[in-house]
Amino acid sequence: MPKLPKLAEQIFVVFTLFLSTSALIPVLIEGGSGSIGNDSYSPKFFMLVYTITFLLIVKHQKNFVRAAQKDIWIWVFLGIVLASTLWTVAPDITLRRSILLLGTSVFAVYMAMRFTLREQLQLLACALGIVVILSFMFAIGLPKYGLMTVQEGGIHAGSWRGIMTHKNILGRLMNLSSMVFLFVAMSNPIRNPKYRWVPWAGFILSIALIVLSTSTSSLVVCLSLMAILPLYRSWRRNYNQLIPLIIALILTVGSILTLLLDNLPVVADALGKDLTLTGRTDIWSAMFDLIWERPWLGYGFNAVWRDWDSEITAYLWRTLAWECPYGHNGFMDLFIELGIAGLAVFTFSFITTFFKGIMWLRITQCIEGIWPLMYLTFLVMYNISESTLVETNSIFWIVYVSTVFSLAIEYREAKTYQYRASFIKQEWMNVKSFTQQK
Repeated sequence: MPKLPKLAEQIFVVFTLFLSTSALIPVLIEGGSGSIGNDSYSPKFFMLVYTITFLLIVKHQKNFVRAAQKDIWIWVFLGIVLASTLWTVAPDITLRRSILLLGTSVFAVYMAMRFTLREQLQLLACALGIVVILSFMFAIGLPKYGLMTVQEGGIHAGSWRGIMTHKNILGRLMNLSSMVFLFVAMSNPIRNPKYRWVPWAGFILSIALIVLSTSTSSLVVCLSLMAILPLYRSWRRNYNQLIPLIIALILTVGSILTLLLDNLPVVADALGKDLTLTGRTDIWSAMFDLIWERPWLGYGFNAVWRDWDSEITAYLWRTLAWECPYGHNGFMDLFIELGIAGLAVFTFSFITTFFKGIMWLRITQCIEGIWPLMYLTFLVMYNISESTLVETNSIFWIVYVSTVFSLAIEYREAKTYQYRASFIKQEWMNVKSFTQQK
């Protein structure tokens, strides 16, 4: 059993991760009415979280500084976010949200400093497990809260939303949950055989919630991720085995894409979508009109999608003829908010992390060695049609930043261990050779 201080830290992290899912509190405030009220509770909870995080960092300040130095690009990106208060069209919102994003990122670095990737997955499983259990309880026992009813005019009535505000949000979070539980189950951290079914149950229930949410995009992403996992595992083989696999993959993907493109209207109808991705291409076209007016630095962090009092938002809503809440593409929202500068720095951070993930995968045999690549893939796939790339107080941003820093920390440790093992092996071979000569 862990010591009390460590256990207290784990409880604190699980609580913060649960809070960062945006679960339960907004649903209770809404009360099944379909209109989300003003949430005055979550900001107070997060203020408490960031205060405790600051105190914990002070306690472990030397380790935090060492961990924070492992990756510079996250800090450069956060610098651009904070600097955008100088040119934003919404100074009060950008300043407040920028500080919150900094707090979210600092918590993520703290998590990477204090817990290994395997431990982080276990803590994520605890937080997401609470979401899974409560979602079933609310959908079955309190359908007024747990099922879609009057939202969006009742067109999704009967679909499960659990303790989230929308069925698609539940589907997205359950995709993350299914991945986390699968990795925990495969890492087999539970010593008592009687309880090894628990993470597998979490995985199955997460998949069930994706199906019950009737979110087609979530189901497609889930199936795609399950298909990609064996591919990433194959990258651990030697290069002679890897080349045929890559060629086979290219041929298979090329064939599937050709088939889909030739039958695009049929596929769109089957998924309940249209060829404009349910109007998303219209949104992106309107956004591009504004982007080219301020291409380098954008309009400021979180300064675009606001209300009718904002000229930028009003222009977009008039052009689209409906009150669109966000750009339905994480990269497009980042582009319009922080311009080429912000998008380029984030993209460089993402790509370098992906290549580090490949190198980490190649030198490890543990299942969590695949986690960084899987999570980055998940992030890209979802941000093609949704916007969860850079969000304050968000579990998705926390996991991204913690993965970046954990990868940097554990990759260096693995290389050091590998070097020492190689050195010891060489010394042993030298001693053995010397003994044989004697």
